[in-house]
Amino acid sequence: MQFWSSFSTLKEDFADKVTSGLVVTVGNFDGVHRGHQQIIQRVKAIGNEYGWFSLIVTFQEHTSLTLSHQSTPLLMSLEEKCKYLKRLGLDGCLALDFTPEIAQLTAEQFLEQLVRVGTKALIVGHDFTFGAGGVGDTRFLLAYAQKNNLYGEVVPPVKYQGKIVSSSKIRSLLTAGRLAEANGMLNRPFSIYGQVQHGEGRGKRLGFPTANISVPEYRLLPKYGVYFVRVLLEGKDYYGLANVGCKPTFNHSRPLLEVYIFDFSAEIYDRFLTVEFLEFLRIEQKFTSPQALQVQMLRDKKRGEELMAVWRAK
Repeated sequence: MQFWSSFSTLKEDFADKVTSGLVVTVGNFDGVHRGHQQIIQRVKAIGNEYGWFSLIVTFQEHTSLTLSHQSTPLLMSLEEKCKYLKRLGLDGCLALDFTPEIAQLTAEQFLEQLVRVGTKALIVGHDFTFGAGGVGDTRFLLAYAQKNNLYGEVVPPVKYQGKIVSSSKIRSLLTAGRLAEANGMLNRPFSIYGQVQHGEGRGKRLGFPTANISVPEYRLLPKYGVYFVRVLLEGKDYYGLANVGCKPTFNHSRPLLEVYIFDFSAEIYDRFLTVEFLEFLRIEQKFTSPQALQVQMLRDKKRGEELMAVWRAK
């Protein structure tokens, strides 16, 4: 999969390396959920049918940050998104910096940019809007495509358990602790990728050494509580427990992600890992003492080990 960060570099590179046209989809694609996956499958299918280069146009930061100056908590970082898109088999990804200049392009001007780089087909989701003020919609796109001899297609909404799949819906489910529904809409476990950093050592003193994961402020954290998780570290899978929250027993104020990995004792400071959230066990609690917390952690561990046997058998 090839990557670009501007229309100009894409145009230069495309002219030199790719002789076919482009089939393109555009959007934030936060989470790359079931609905996004359906759009991507259509892009790939049309690209294969006509021999066109399949390209996704996305953004280095969520468009809401520029448009409303409010950052939407993200389901994945740009790095995670690009890695997952690569796994889905697209030919290329244009990750634009959503600058005020790009935000001020009219809907027609934005589409003209795509045509200039060789776009022959545009595939978008049912709720796609674009252009300054969000005035461009699917109707506008289809009319533009017909007028300019392009192929345009709007992919209908995808439903999971009777509900339309969307990034905003998944965020709401995660913050409500409805992990199973969120994972169903994602079509995979919700995950967080981060670097292991030094903590205060309290978990180790309680008999539960934890890996403290650095999570950027723009990333969404699920509902505070304890989760059964799978940890992906350097090509190997492990199971364990994750605590998301502010450690109220110790009067912390900043939310943290801590992971206790079963049957694991290696030093992994500064290494990167992925935490996949498999099951929600309980909400965050404040205990009367570290000893009371330790008793509950032993219960959590027992439940986690029972779940580990179930998940390993899947």
